[in-house]
Amino acid sequence: MACQFTPIQLLQWFRWHQKLLKKTLKLIGSLFVLLSVSSQSANEAIVLPELGDNSSGLMSAKDEKALGQSWLKSFRGSVMLESDPIIFEYLENLLFRLASYSQLKDKDLHLVVVKNPNINAFAVPGGVIGVNSGLLLHAETEGQLASVLSHELAHLSQRHFSRSVEAAKGTSLTTLAGMLAGIALAIANESDAAQAAIIGSQAAALDAKLRYSRIHEKEADRIGMKTLVDAGYSANSAAAMFKQMLNASRLYGNKTPEFLLTHPITESRIADARNRARQYNSPTSKLHLNYLLIKTRAYVLAQTSNKNSITHFSSQLEKFSIKRSIENSSSEALYAEAARYGLALAYQRDQQWRKAKKTLAPLLEEIPGKITYSLLDIAIDSGSGKTKIAENRLRDLSGLTPNNYAISMQLAAVLLKNNKAGDAQKVLSNLAKTRPAQADIWYALAESQGLAGDINGLHQSRAEFFLLRGNLSKAKMHYRQALHLSQKDFQRSAKIKQRLSFIKGLEQQARSF
Repeated sequence: MACQFTPIQLLQWFRWHQKLLKKTLKLIGSLFVLLSVSSQSANEAIVLPELGDNSSGLMSAKDEKALGQSWLKSFRGSVMLESDPIIFEYLENLLFRLASYSQLKDKDLHLVVVKNPNINAFAVPGGVIGVNSGLLLHAETEGQLASVLSHELAHLSQRHFSRSVEAAKGTSLTTLAGMLAGIALAIANESDAAQAAIIGSQAAALDAKLRYSRIHEKEADRIGMKTLVDAGYSANSAAAMFKQMLNASRLYGNKTPEFLLTHPITESRIADARNRARQYNSPTSKLHLNYLLIKTRAYVLAQTSNKNSITHFSSQLEKFSIKRSIENSSSEALYAEAARYGLALAYQRDQQWRKAKKTLAPLLEEIPGKITYSLLDIAIDSGSGKTKIAENRLRDLSGLTPNNYAISMQLAAVLLKNNKAGDAQKVLSNLAKTRPAQADIWYALAESQGLAGDINGLHQSRAEFFLLRGNLSKAKMHYRQALHLSQKDFQRSAKIKQRLSFIKGLEQQARSF
C-alpha cells in the first residue's frame, strides 16, 4: 500500500487535530517506537501501534508501570469499554489464573475490555492486558481464549516492548513523525490512512523491525503455550485458535483484523504450534459451561436487535436439543444449556418477562445456586416490576458473596429503583474500595451520591471517574469543588489536597513525555 501523504503533511495534519488528539500525546514518550495496539470505536476498528512489553534495562520497571498507567488512563477515555460486570469478572479471573502460571515476576495486572466485535488482544508495559469483547465471539473454547491471554502474558514477562525500543534506537525523526501522524489518523477513525502512514514512514527500517518482532512472536508462542499447559489446558488450543483467526481473516476483505496485523497468522505458524503441542502431555480440549455462558452473553450484548438474538438462540436450542437426544452427547447438552441461557437473556432484554422466566426456569432447577442464572432471574424480577423481591434476593446474594462486582452493581441499581439512594451509595462505596480502578463504579457511585444529597461525595467520585479516563483537568475541577465544600472538615480536606497533589504530579509527568 503506497502512502498518500508526506511525513510533513501528516505532521501538519496531526498538529491541526491537536485538540482531538490531546490524550494521544500523553501516550507518547520520547522512547516510543510502537509495535501495534488496537483501539476501537463501537462499530469500527481503530488501529493504534502496539506497546508490546518490557525487557532490556532501557526502562526501569517503575518507568514502565508509570507509562502503562498513563497509557491506560488515556485509552479508557478514547474507546468504548465493555461495562458488563459478569463478562469483565470472568475475563479478569481467567487472566489472573493464567498469570499465576506465567513467568511474570510482577503479577499486578490491569485488564481493559474493549466493546468491539473485532478480534484483538494486546499487552502494554506496566502490566496492562487488553481484550476485545469480539475475541469471545471467535474463540470456540475457554482453552482457545486462554491461549491468546497466555501469549500476551508472555509478551509482558519477556519485556518485549523495551527490547523493541532498544532495537529501534536508530529510528529517524521522519519515521517518528509518520508514526505520530498514523496514531492521529487512527484516533480520528481514519483507519486506512493511518495504516498507510505508518507503513509508509517505516519503509526504510521495516524489514529489520519485522524480523525482530517475529522473534518476539515466536518467543511469546513458545512461552505462552507452556503457561497454557501448566494452567491445565490443551496445548492444541493455541493452534486451534490460530486456525479460527485465519478463517476469520478471510471474512474481513481488505480490513485485516488488528490482531492479525501484529500477530500474522500463517499456515506455517499453525503448523509450528501443532508441532510444539506434541511435546506436551496435556489434556484434550474440553468445553467449559462458564465459558459458553460468557460467550453467549457477549453475543447477545453485541447485537443491535434483541429479535435477532431470540431467533438465533431459538434455532440453536432446538438444534442442540435434537442432537442431544440422538447422540446423547455431553457437549451437546452444554451447548443446549448455553443456548437456553442466551434465549432467556434475549427475552429479558426485549422485556418479554414471562417468556424469559419460563425459558430460564429449567436452568435454575438444574443448577439452583449458579450466580449467572440467579442474576438473570433477578434482573427479570426487577424489570417486571418486582423490585422489592429483586432487592431482597440481591441482599441475600451479597451477604453470601460480599463486594462481588456483578452482584453489587445490580443491587445498587435495584436500590436506586426502590428510592434507596443512601443504601446504594454504601454498596458502591464499599465496592469502590475493592475495585478503585473500575471507572463505571465511580460513575454509578456519583449518581447515587447525587440522589442521596451528598454533593461533596459526588464531586469526589466524578473526579475519580475522570482521573481513570485520563481527563486530568475535569478531575482537578471536581476535586477543587469538593475542597471548597470541605473547608470545615479537616480530615476530608487533607485527603482531597492529597489527591490534587497526585493529579499535579501526573500533569508534570505528562509534560515530560
